Amino acid sequence: MIEVDRKSRKVIHKIENLRDLTKSGVEFAAYTSSKGLMKTINAEILHKPKGGRVYVIRSATGRRRRHRASAPGETHANLTGKLRKSLGFKVNPNQLEYGYGVEKNDAPDYAERIEFGTKKKKDARPSLQNGLKSERRNFQNNFEREIGKRLES
Repeated sequence: MIEVDRKSRKVIHKIENLRDLTKSGVEFAAYTSSKGLMKTINAEILHKPKGGRVYVIRSATGRRRRHRASAPGETHANLTGKLRKSLGFKVNPNQLEYGYGVEKNDAPDYAERIEFGTKKKKDARPSLQNGLKSERRNFQNNFEREIGKRLES
């Protein structure tokens, strides 16, 4: 015979609400992970020194300055900040979107060429992919922690 006491009621309640509790944990973990991913990618874009060539760039006023580009495979170097500022993410109940132009700022037309490179001339500077590689463990930990919190007694 099964006796229903205070502790077993909690367990029964969690079993009945398993779907909602899990969904809540997944959504919160996706949001937390995405915030961390965007922070990491921004830091990698702004991190210096990069390993590419040095160019002399002229501003609209004619002022000259040196800019060190990124090497192939490195996270892209920040020149104007337009590409970096277009990074964003959205967490919907059924999916997680992140990338350039997802949130508020439109992605520049060159975003795809920077991230994936071109067939003939330019090698990729995969900022999103590099960020995901470095944040993979944090993603896993966030999901385990948030779902576990909701299912614990």
